[in-house]
Amino acid sequence: MKPRSYNQGYLQNGAAGLPQGAAPLLPNQGRVIQTGPMRVLCIADVRGNLKSLNDLAKQARADHIIHTGDFGFYDDTSLERIAEKTLKHVAQYSPLIADPIKKAISGGGPGSVKQRFQPRELPLSELSQLISGELKLEVPVYTVWGACEDVRVLEKFRSGEYKVPNLHIIDEARSMLLEIGGVKLRLLGLGGAVVMHKLFDNGEGRTTIAGGQGTMWTTLLQMGELIDTAHRVYDPTETRVFITHASPAREGILNQLSVMLKADFSISAGLHFRYGSSYNEFSVNPTLDHYRGKLAASKASFNDVWDTVKSEVEPAIAQNEAQQNLLKNALQLVEKMPTVAAGGNPFGGPQSGPATQGQVDESAFKNMWNFNLADAAFGYLVLEIQDGRIGTEMRAQGFNFSHRGAKQQPGAAPAPPASIANAPSPAPPSTESAAPPPPSRQASAAQTKPVVSGPKPGTPQPKDEKAPAPANGSANGPEPTMSPAPKSNPADIIGLFVMNVQSEEQCRDLFEDEDKAKVVKVEKWGATNKVAHFKTVEDRDAALAHLKEEYKTRAQNQEDRSRPLVKMFMHREGGKFANRGGAGNWGSSSTRGGGNSSGYRSAGGASDSESNRRGGRGGRGRGDRGRGGRGRGGLKGDGASPAPAE
Repeated sequence: MKPRSYNQGYLQNGAAGLPQGAAPLLPNQGRVIQTGPMRVLCIADVRGNLKSLNDLAKQARADHIIHTGDFGFYDDTSLERIAEKTLKHVAQYSPLIADPIKKAISGGGPGSVKQRFQPRELPLSELSQLISGELKLEVPVYTVWGACEDVRVLEKFRSGEYKVPNLHIIDEARSMLLEIGGVKLRLLGLGGAVVMHKLFDNGEGRTTIAGGQGTMWTTLLQMGELIDTAHRVYDPTETRVFITHASPAREGILNQLSVMLKADFSISAGLHFRYGSSYNEFSVNPTLDHYRGKLAASKASFNDVWDTVKSEVEPAIAQNEAQQNLLKNALQLVEKMPTVAAGGNPFGGPQSGPATQGQVDESAFKNMWNFNLADAAFGYLVLEIQDGRIGTEMRAQGFNFSHRGAKQQPGAAPAPPASIANAPSPAPPSTESAAPPPPSRQASAAQTKPVVSGPKPGTPQPKDEKAPAPANGSANGPEPTMSPAPKSNPADIIGLFVMNVQSEEQCRDLFEDEDKAKVVKVEKWGATNKVAHFKTVEDRDAALAHLKEEYKTRAQNQEDRSRPLVKMFMHREGGKFANRGGAGNWGSSSTRGGGNSSGYRSAGGASDSESNRRGGRGGRGRGDRGRGGRGRGGLKGDGASPAPAE
């Protein structure tokens, strides 16, 4: 097939040379040029598991990593300095320490943790591998320090004794600028926990970094220095990101600090949620006064501490002009915070109250966006930057709700035949499920030849000790009376339906002495319900008439569901689903006042599926639609009892 005349660049496979008219490659052709967005991965609390940084970067296709503290700044000498209480906390959540060691630590024992275990059994961090070069960071990492770090290690990084390629520590004295995706991203950071009574305590820190015994916190002088740093590098063309370990949502002084830094975003951790959160103050505060109140409360807490230590702090820094300036910056930060919730300067408008009430900047209330991260083991945030726009992706492992579905499944399955009512639930044919039934149930299980009636691998088996309540609707409870199958033909029963009684004796005690002798038997009907049988209709009606009024009726909308309630037992015709709701009874007083009407039951009552299997679901009809209701058991009318068990 000949090439078309307009395709001058066509070259047949195997042909040598360039066709006539083909142009040579330009200087920028033939190169691999990176296109598309730049991705910044934001994570928290790797807790010394530094290999995971490279894994997470690959998973998120990240070009840079921002980390918000609890990085794992521990070296080989940190274990001897860490306090016992801090060591237990770090070990409990460390991804590097084996589970048996964690259990042994949490279980306690004679002596301290350091005495009971060898140092090799208590690895705090992989930082030593980074320092030695055994482990390398594949992408640049920008981090602040968290609450559980070694202050000595941070001081060695600041002095230059420790150096790690691609690791950049953001603190009050050092900010970083990333020019990516058409955005100048200025990173400003403040590490450590925010503890009001430690704002003026340097701990064991030899420089301006505060900490000791394996923990670190921030000081007021660090805040003052961060303000100075932010002012020195200020550029209106930059997008400013405030990175903290503590959450500005919880710490009003950090929230006010972000305003003073003119931050566009704040990225924090410290709450250890299973999901990350994204919000601005306008979205979580109903009014501006509510926001002011949070700042005012933080200011009051600070002033309590400042009034206590003021007489000691001011003389201590009297000869140091630099520290005086830093303290002045920090105190100005607090002075600008509102004193009371009402008033202030809303959105930078005219002053609506005394100047002492403080000013509230609109940038904090509406424009600054906050991200609080889940721990790195549970999720992360990605900032995707392209053409001057910053997009976000948030991923979380989240909570595990599979146990709820597992509990409801047995209740949804049909009841097994009466001959194997106490046998384990049938399972599909498989090699794994061919386990023999428990010895106490072999007789009943032997009636079914196929081995498929054995329990599934994950099905809990009965134990000798007192076992917890069976799964909802299961047929293999600890006693035969828990079987949902009725012992009597409902159509032949002459009786009274008694709700909320735990035993046969309690049921009999409701009746007068002359009627107790007429009760032929008391039959269990559901988890906490009974049916009292009588020989004749006359005996039944007389017993009902002699009952106290409190046992026969319940006040409208009464919430107490623990009192016994007695109604006439009446069998409904029309099959086993005859009493599952129906039209017309939604507004009846008996529906709302019945013993098992809609609403969640307490732990002692029947669960959803038990009510479905043993007591019907007739509590919530839907008007004229004629659909079955979704109440949890209960009565449809004054003279109606739940449908017979299936």
